Amino acid sequence: MRKGPYFIIQAVLSLFISTMIWYMSECFLDVAINVEELSGTLFSPIIIIVIGGAIYLALTIVYIVIGAKRMDDWRPWMIAVSIVIHIAMFFLGFMASAFLAAATMPFLGGETYLE
Repeated sequence: MRKGPYFIIQAVLSLFISTMIWYMSECFLDVAINVEELSGTLFSPIIIIVIGGAIYLALTIVYIVIGAKRMDDWRPWMIAVSIVIHIAMFFLGFMASAFLAAATMPFLGGETYLE
């Protein structure tokens, strides 16, 4: 595999995974705010973000290890580029999940603010 497709696939997968992590935490936060019984539970949005972040970090490490084995011309500087891509996609995933949550709100029976 060459460097270009490696980084593109990494960015797309990172964006998808981080969007889903943020979206699940935002949906859980909405449920926890609207249902009083969930406010005292063990699972909070912060725990979901921490667990999701840990999963995201583990996937980042796995992707770097797989890339080191699968790349034709692997170099150590690619680790830094991979980390930068994952950090950027983590924040872009937050923005994408906010839009996704706002766009899917009418379908889930909530109010929309996109109008």
